[in-house]
Amino acid sequence: MDGSAAIEPQLDNRPIGRSAPRRPEPEAASAVEERRGGFSVLGLFALILALAGLAAAAFLYQQWQASRVQLVDAESRIAELEKRFEMSDEESSASVEVLNAKAKDNAAEIRKLWGVAYDTNRKSIAANKSAADANKKQVAALTSKVNGMSASVKKIAAVESALAELRKSNSASQRETADKLARLERQLASVRSDLTARVGANEEAVESIDAYRRTVNKDLVQLRDAIRSLQGGSTASSM
Repeated sequence: MDGSAAIEPQLDNRPIGRSAPRRPEPEAASAVEERRGGFSVLGLFALILALAGLAAAAFLYQQWQASRVQLVDAESRIAELEKRFEMSDEESSASVEVLNAKAKDNAAEIRKLWGVAYDTNRKSIAANKSAADANKKQVAALTSKVNGMSASVKKIAAVESALAELRKSNSASQRETADKLARLERQLASVRSDLTARVGANEEAVESIDAYRRTVNKDLVQLRDAIRSLQGGSTASSM
């Protein structure tokens, strides 16, 4: 009597839940380096999702092993009971009533064993299904969170890309400003040099004017002295 195959639970050993989300293909080396911090969070949630699936599979496998052990034990006891029906030639002369009584006892024992095994397995299967449903809900919740994190990572990547473009624009603007400043400094240096030359020329002109003024003043003093001398001589002559 091999009745264990009829009630042997057929469990799915595949991982529960959806497969791990595909990681986005890298676009460019610089973009991957900038996004490495954001994708690390996505990898962590994917790992949690995989561990939850493995834990659920391990729990179901342990429950199935326990049910299998109970079935094997029941089959062993049934085999022992079946051996009681194997009678030798000497025992074949026993009364039909004794055989019928033994058959009834054996049948009752068999039904009892099968009932216990069936109830135990049914409860275990129901508990496993409940645990599997709970794990599926947890996996679905984690998947939803991972999808939400993926959207956040994409937004962060878009912001980082915009910041990179802004940095490039600022760098170009800074270079243009630096070029303008350099041109202005060169122009200022040229103006300063020209101004210095003009100031030098003006100083020379002022010195020349001062020298001329001193000469003129000296001549005026001499002329004044001469006039005074002439005036003094004229006054003396008239007296």
